[in-house]
Amino acid sequence: MKSIVDLSFIINGTFGFLCALMVCCSAKTNRNANIYLAIMLFAISTRLIIRGYFELTDQAEIIRSISKNNFYVILIPFPYLYFRTLVLNQSKIQLSNALHFIFPIILLNENINHPFQLWFQYKISPIISISIASLTIIYSIASFVILRNHTWKKIGPLEIVSEQNKLIKKWTIVIFTAFILMNVRLISALYINQTTSYSSDNSLIWINSIIWFVICLIIITSPEILNGYLTQLARVSKLSDLQKKETSFWRLKPFAEITNEQDYQLSIKIETQLEGYFHKIDDAVRTKLYFRNAGFSMNDFALKLGMPKSHLSFVFKYHAEINFSDFKKIHRIKHAIQLIEENFLTTNTFDSLAKEVGFTTYNTFYLSFKEVTGLSPQNYISSLEKVIPA
Repeated sequence: MKSIVDLSFIINGTFGFLCALMVCCSAKTNRNANIYLAIMLFAISTRLIIRGYFELTDQAEIIRSISKNNFYVILIPFPYLYFRTLVLNQSKIQLSNALHFIFPIILLNENINHPFQLWFQYKISPIISISIASLTIIYSIASFVILRNHTWKKIGPLEIVSEQNKLIKKWTIVIFTAFILMNVRLISALYINQTTSYSSDNSLIWINSIIWFVICLIIITSPEILNGYLTQLARVSKLSDLQKKETSFWRLKPFAEITNEQDYQLSIKIETQLEGYFHKIDDAVRTKLYFRNAGFSMNDFALKLGMPKSHLSFVFKYHAEINFSDFKKIHRIKHAIQLIEENFLTTNTFDSLAKEVGFTTYNTFYLSFKEVTGLSPQNYISSLEKVIPA
């Protein structure tokens, strides 16, 4: 039985290497795959193969020697950095991320060379174990917070982005759960393997092996995880077909409880008119380009619609999924995408495009475009060219 488990380490490690290569190949065009995921795959796969080989060849002393080094400590920040890079859609490694490895390197150095232990003349391996466990918990919490705030609670307003974000949400839930389980295993192993001379997680490695096998299996059997955004684009023959599909931001039932007496009276007054208002607003943004005016306000919109401003304000306050500012932003970006498809940029600049759709500066256009579509304007065009040939 032991030989079978050890052999499975080698097989799972090899499987992990294959997944790591696939992730590396798709990292440039895919949000779900980035260098941090690839490094984790390589590192964990290497450990499984080495562990399996030395177990099969009965070299227990070498296993104990390696386990004393605890090189895995360097990997503790990686899940957080992977999630952060994914949800913020960063295409390049940030130099500031190196700061996350300072404390793990200090812990690793202490566990190998014991500089503080020699200095204080005190066995501090239990402190090392507690520090490793604390660091693991801190990064787990940080990962949860960034995923909750930027992915799990946020669905993009455009249909293509909504589909992409749903995919990312499912994937991050799965891999976050996997990392939590491996962290529980790590903390349990540190507790089990407490010694007076060094800190080690040299037990229950088979749990990591099973979890990582499942993750690799999901990656291999789910092309959309590696292809991500491009796969979603490929599902439509033309981007214009996508833009013709309407996104409903309206709900007849109020999103929030109406506690203000004035708003309550107004809700009774316009209850039967709500659907008509929804249609009037949608028809106006579909057929008119009011938002091309950078200073276009809610009062201006109410005048164009022939609707009392108080009614329009009430509709956005209680019956819209987004506020008026985001509503304008989304439709300006949709207009920008339409112009891009109509080859506006062949004779014009990005700055001209920004002003054409109603943004005062390119910087605000860039940030809004990335927020709505999940990509920068340049990356959006590049990914579009790869999927929809000119």
